This record gives sequence, structure tokens and C-alpha cells, in this order.
Amino acid sequence: MVFNSLPWFKHPFIRITLALIAGIIAGAYFTLPIGWVCIVCGLAICLFIGFNLLPAHKKYALSWIAGMAVHLVFICIGILLLFLNTKPPKIIPHQAFSVVIEEPLSPANTSLKSMGSSAYGNIILYFQKDSTSLSIQPGHQLVLRKIPDTISAAANPGGFNFKAYAATQQLYYQVYLKNNEYYIVGKTPVAFRKRILHQLQEWILQVLNQYIVGDKEKSVAEALLIGYKKNLDKTLLQSYSSTGVVHIIAISGLHLGMIYGLLLFLLKPLKNKKYIKWLQPVCIIVVLWTFTFLTGAAPSILRSAIMFTFIVLGEQQNRRSHIYNSLAASACCILAYNPLQLWDVGFQLSYAAVISIAAFSVPITRLIYIKNKLLLNCWQLTAVNLAAQICTLPLILYYFHQFPNLFLFSNFIAVPLSGLILYLEIILLVVSPLPILAVMIGKCTSFLLLLMNSVIENTATIPFAVTEHIQINLFQTICLFGVIIIFSAGLMNKKRKYVYGSFLLIGLIALIQTISAISAARQHKLMVYYMPKKSAIDIFEGRSHRFIGDPSIYHQPLLIKNYLDPTRTLFRAANTSPQTKTIVRPPFIFSAHKKILVINPTLNLNNLSGVVPVDLVVISGNPTIHIQQLLQLFKFQTIVFDCSNPLWKIEQWKKESNDLNLHHHSIPHLGAFEMNL
Repeated sequence: MVFNSLPWFKHPFIRITLALIAGIIAGAYFTLPIGWVCIVCGLAICLFIGFNLLPAHKKYALSWIAGMAVHLVFICIGILLLFLNTKPPKIIPHQAFSVVIEEPLSPANTSLKSMGSSAYGNIILYFQKDSTSLSIQPGHQLVLRKIPDTISAAANPGGFNFKAYAATQQLYYQVYLKNNEYYIVGKTPVAFRKRILHQLQEWILQVLNQYIVGDKEKSVAEALLIGYKKNLDKTLLQSYSSTGVVHIIAISGLHLGMIYGLLLFLLKPLKNKKYIKWLQPVCIIVVLWTFTFLTGAAPSILRSAIMFTFIVLGEQQNRRSHIYNSLAASACCILAYNPLQLWDVGFQLSYAAVISIAAFSVPITRLIYIKNKLLLNCWQLTAVNLAAQICTLPLILYYFHQFPNLFLFSNFIAVPLSGLILYLEIILLVVSPLPILAVMIGKCTSFLLLLMNSVIENTATIPFAVTEHIQINLFQTICLFGVIIIFSAGLMNKKRKYVYGSFLLIGLIALIQTISAISAARQHKLMVYYMPKKSAIDIFEGRSHRFIGDPSIYHQPLLIKNYLDPTRTLFRAANTSPQTKTIVRPPFIFSAHKKILVINPTLNLNNLSGVVPVDLVVISGNPTIHIQQLLQLFKFQTIVFDCSNPLWKIEQWKKESNDLNLHHHSIPHLGAFEMNL
């Protein structure tokens, strides 16, 4: 790509950040002795110092030595940073211990959720809803009588790996507490910064709840202004995701950019005052960072805050920083603070979107020449939306396995509306002491929120709104990025060999996809899913599946999307097939090589006679039964307990199975069970 200034690779922060990222990745995937890493880092520093002691006429010819030394230093720093941030979790002893509540309690399905700090690290706390838990506040010190559980990995193949995500936040334990499993022993003072931010957040939520009408409208208003998503309706959130506008309610650089633009407009008079013009950048930086911490300092907005800080300081010195250099500087700061953010999906999408907009929005805008200012503004907004999708496309396909086909239409409506709503919410906070004005602004804001939600929800119901069940692996994702980079470089520099190279990568992606599809067409397996308090079993034959389980699941689309679809997408079996070669005759499932017995409360064991050999027993629906009783009727070695059974009964069955030397698998504890048929 050609720029009017220096090439991208000659900007210092870009090179430093790439070296830092290389070090973090090397530290994650290779076992490197830390002592040797420190020695190499020291030698690289000595090499750089030695280079600077050379005569001036030799430095030019040996400049590559300085570059190599600097890159080597930052690669070593990346390895060391990852090592310091990935210490193994401390083992919690089997005894009572204390935690301090760090966050206000928020609703989470049927419980209340918070974060507690302890001598063994931070712990996710879930409280049973009662009068005691409702009184818990930040700063309260609790003594836990229950030992926390280790956070488990993905419950179903292809599902969201909460364990890996939590590890990037240095979280390793979680616990569900009933009233008699903890008690409050006192209260410790909350840090001044946290206390002020909590009070400010509570005040904002109170104002929005007072003047915004409608539960859905209130929840979107909270998410849009301060990133508070705890009250968001899950179905509405899914609609925003399916239409490609979820970034509107996920606080990001879009929101900070709107506030930055508003501050520039309001503080413009200060710029012309000789003695107080310094006040403008100070006010802008203070407001931007206050907003950043108020919203929880997510990577997407933290990146933007750092970048805007560089821009403001650069303009104060009459120097405009290169957009890619500013982005690299912000990424370097975030990764230096927490290198595990490199694996955060929000971090990756955020930088991919901004880099994509910076690289492609202007070339796309220039494709069509428009004189009319209104039409030009519309086209520029469309160009930005198109540009943002280019580099985020591989990540969206890899992580979410879907693509919002109507993202242009939904963004064209939602982005301007969300900007107007954000400004009105800020005005609402300012005029909240004046009830008459606040009511008027609140009604206008509520109407616009209702309009935006209606457009998004109606768009999401269109049959072709989203393409689902897209499955690509990590190597294909990297190849797709290669296609984008090489093809765009070929077009911008007018070099055909680059374009031909991108076609070769496309062919490689297609070849891998074909091999994967052929492999999927030959599969034949049974999957017992993890689904809270539900029985769910799929029989996979080729690229089709047949569901056996609780029929009420099909009346709850979110359960299907969250628990069943990820596995079906992973196995490339999106089609439902009621007729399969596998024969289902309750309580048995017969395949060519296996026989499975599914036991539920409706099964009458008294009607069975003799010992029937089976390959697998699945217990479902909380039947009144003993394992010894089963062994008198069936011959088997493996038994599975699904999520429709209570945990206390599963523990009894596990103990019985251990005594009888039977292999057992508890779905609530170990996740889904998979078996080839």
C-alpha cells in the first residue's frame, strides 16, 4: 500500500508492536526457558548499545544490527510479559476462606452474579436470590463455607470456551452459593476511584430508568451509553448480532469518536484563547478517559482512548500522527499491561475493524464520484461499513460461524440513529435536574430507541438476513487474511502477480473445505449434549442430524442456538433428517455396530427379561433406579448421566459405578459425550 508519508513498516510503533506480538505468541506455543530469554534480551541490549558506540560512517552500513537488536529485545519482552501474566492458579484448600465483593451484584438467569477477590485470586460468585444476597454490596467481606469449582471448558464441541476466555481475565474459579454457604463478617473500604465510578454509574442508570420508557429501550440505552448489558433481552441481543450491528451496543471506538467530535465542537472557543488553549486538550483527555473507565475499560474502547490521546497530544504540538502508528501504539500499551488480551475476540475485532476502515474506506469512496453532498455523505457511510467488514470477515466467520447479509442496510439505519440517541442521552443527564426538560428529552430518546429496536428486530426476521453454519478452521482464517492483504496490495500497487497469488490462496481454502465436507459426509456418531436441566441427543449421519430428547427445546430458539448449533456447525450437519440408517426404537438406539439404551422415567424395567448386552447406557429424566439393578438386566461397561438428572443423584450413581468398576461420564461435570456408531 502506498501512503504520502513513510511506508507503514518504517513507523516505529508498528515494528515494535509486531515484535511484541511475535514474542507473546512464541511464549504461548513454545516452552522457552525464562533464564535463556533474559540472557538473549541482555545480549540484544548490549548489541544495541555497542552499535551506538560505532563511528558515524559505519552506522549506516550496519544499521540492520540496531534493527535486529531492538526487535529481539521486544520479542523477549513479549515472552516475559506472557510468563508474568500466566502464573498457574493457586490451589484453594478444603476449608472456609474469605472473599471481598468487588462489583455490585447483577442478575444472571435465576441467580445474582458478582466478583470476589481472595488470597487465591478473583472468583466469580453466583448467589441464590434471597434477602441476604440482595443486601450484599461492594466492599462486603464474606466467609465461604463452600469450595469453589474450577471453571470448566466448552461444554459442547464447537461451543464457547468460557474457561479460555476467563483465563485471559485471570479467572480460574467460580462458585454458586446458597444462603447457608456463606456469611457476612464485615465491610472493607472500597477504593475511592471505584466508589466514585460505581456511584456515577448508579446515578446514570437511575436517570435512564426514570426517563426512558420501555424495558427493551432502557436496556439498550444503558448499553449504548455506558456499556451496561446486564438487563439486555437475549432475543433482542441476538437480533442485533444477526443484523451485524451488535457493535452499537458493545461500547467501542464508535461511541468514543462521537463524544470526541462533540467535545471538539463544544470546546472550540478555547482553542483561540492564547493563555488557556491548553485547557481544551486537557478537558478532552479527562472526559474521554473518565468515560472509558466508566464503561469498564473494555479493549475496544481502551484502544480508542489511547489512540485519541495520541491524536490530541499530537495536534497540541501541531503534529498529526500516522493512523497505523497510533493504532500500534495503543495496541502496544494494552498488550504491555495484559498480553492475554491478544486472544480476546473483542480486541481482535476492534483492531481489525479500524485497520480495515483506515485502509479501505477512502479507496471505496473514490470508486463512485458524487457531487450532491447528502448523497456523498450516505455513500461515505456505506463505504465505511463496507470497509469495516473486509478485515473483520475472517474473524466473524471463524468465531461466530455466520455472516449478516443485511449489514449494510441495518448499519445505514442504526449507526446514525445510535449517534443521535447517544447525544440525547448525554443531554438527558445534563438536564436531569430539570424534570420538565428531562421528560421531553426522555420521550424523544425512547421513541428513537423504539424505532431502532423495531428496525433491527424486523430485519432479523427476514429469512435471508443471516447466513449461518459457516465452518472454517484457523488455517483457513489465516489464508483468508492472506487473500485480503495480497489482493488489496495487488490492486493498489497494480501488480498482477499479487492478484494471482490471492487466487492460489482461495484455491487452497476451497480444497481444505472440500476435504472437510467429504470427511463430514462419512461421519456416523452419537452426541449427548450439555444443556442445563434438559435431555438432548443428536445422531449424526453424514451432513444430517436427527434429534432425540426433550421436545420443549424446539420451542426455545436460544437454547438451540447456544447449545446445539455450535456442534452441528462444527460437524457440518446443519440439515435435519427424521429418517436415518440408525434405528430408534425406545428405549433402544440401533446402528450397524452399536446398541444404546436410553433410560427415562417412562421405561418399565419389569417388562424386560434376561440380560441384554448394550454398548452404552444413557440415564435421562431423573428415573428412580440403581446401577446394580441395571446390571441385572443389561450387560454394559459405560454409563452416561445427562443434565436432566439432579446433581445429588448423579453423585450417588457415580459412587455406585465406581464400586462396580463401571466407566461413567457425567455431562454436568465433564461436558458432552461423543461416541462413534
